[in-house]
Amino acid sequence: MMNSKKINKLIIPGLSSLAILYIFTIQLSSLNPFVSSWDQVDFTLAMDRYDLRAMQPHFPGYPYFIFGGMLVNFLADTPNQALVLFNVLIYASSILPVFLLARKYVPGVDAFLIASAIYTASYPLIIVNQPMSEGAALAAFWWYFWSIIAAESRPAGKWMLLPLLLFSVLLGIRLSYMAMGIGLVYLLYRKWAKREIALGGVIKYVVIAILFQFIWVGGLIISEGGLGNFLELAFGFTGGHFQEWGGTSVSNELSIWARLKAFLFTNILWWGIFSRTTVLMVLYIVISILIFLQASRSKVYKDSSVLLGTLLLLAYGVWALFAQNIDKPRHILPLALLIVFLGLTVFFTKRTGAYAGFLIVVVIIAQVIISSGYVQKQAAIEPALYQLANYMEKQPEEFVLYTWEETRVLQYLDVPYPHKRIYTYKIFLHDKGLYKGKTIFLTNSVVEGFRSQGFNPEGKLEKVRTFSSDEIFDPVYHEIILYKWIP
Repeated sequence: MMNSKKINKLIIPGLSSLAILYIFTIQLSSLNPFVSSWDQVDFTLAMDRYDLRAMQPHFPGYPYFIFGGMLVNFLADTPNQALVLFNVLIYASSILPVFLLARKYVPGVDAFLIASAIYTASYPLIIVNQPMSEGAALAAFWWYFWSIIAAESRPAGKWMLLPLLLFSVLLGIRLSYMAMGIGLVYLLYRKWAKREIALGGVIKYVVIAILFQFIWVGGLIISEGGLGNFLELAFGFTGGHFQEWGGTSVSNELSIWARLKAFLFTNILWWGIFSRTTVLMVLYIVISILIFLQASRSKVYKDSSVLLGTLLLLAYGVWALFAQNIDKPRHILPLALLIVFLGLTVFFTKRTGAYAGFLIVVVIIAQVIISSGYVQKQAAIEPALYQLANYMEKQPEEFVLYTWEETRVLQYLDVPYPHKRIYTYKIFLHDKGLYKGKTIFLTNSVVEGFRSQGFNPEGKLEKVRTFSSDEIFDPVYHEIILYKWIP
């Protein structure tokens, strides 16, 4: 009879390898063909003409992500699928740094299981399959995390340059990871505390880090015609993000407790880790219980990777809680994956034996089944916004459609009928007067906006149709209700 060691060495790695290969194949064969949100349009249009002022893409430009999409554009049918393909390829590379990080504390088989569990996590794979920079940013983050640990374990020198460079790449893909810069502060402090570098050395590496960032920031300044133009765009975008449409703690009406509850339980746990499924919720709860039950003592909590991971988790967590859109769970992706990574690392240092490995294999298999279903469905079923666009195209009468963010996608689809983004009820009342004799349609986003301004158009609206798609693909516009205005 095969003993537990042989099971660990043969069956478990074999199943994990098959899981990774299967998911990678599904991703390549199911590249998302849809462009269904404002941000996705921004990124996709940048593949044709890179223009920050035209929001192609929006500030700060994410040049490394767009460049990556251009590199693989010849392999894809459309520009948006090229961005998705770049996400898929670079996200697959993150298996290696996750494995190397875990390998410092657990045997190779367990480290491979941790890497497999991270890679097959379902909600991150959904976002990787969208023409957005989140997928590539997750991969860059894991490489950046590993590079800090690699530099810390070696004498100060050329290895110190790697995390400085990768942090530049990370921000050039997704600026909201700026809080992860705490990792460089940690590295410089550790080197200084161990007397490997003096204060002058700290200053030297800070200057080098700034110069690495200037590679992509400088390119954007030149493309915008100078520093003044660039700063004008920067202040305009950040002002809007924090005070108007960004869904931050400043612009959102939620109380701090309601925001914290949504952030922790809804976004991180239910969406980010459980991927809105009961089976993953049960499995991860079982793992959590086993971690906290009495078991062999572990000193892993004091190790550098776990300390750094916790530091990154807290720094980005504070940033995401207050400065990111609480209505879009994708902003918590690095938090969800860090929690899973740290949790499984601690799990394997406290629990050994074949049963522990098999439990994680069950998690991986469950994630593979759920992830493959999500990825294929996302690539096959039209988003609600596409359904709306097609329905309106079939209307026989003359009309105008008032929308909120939906207009950006309708512009991208180049629909042959008039549509307008409307902000306020008073302007709407004036504007619709320009279309006498035509039917007036509004989406529920517009109507809800009117209500938030204190105007209730009840009695003036006739519900026409509801368009819906899976909420996990688009938490904001997964359900669109079309109304007709009754004069």
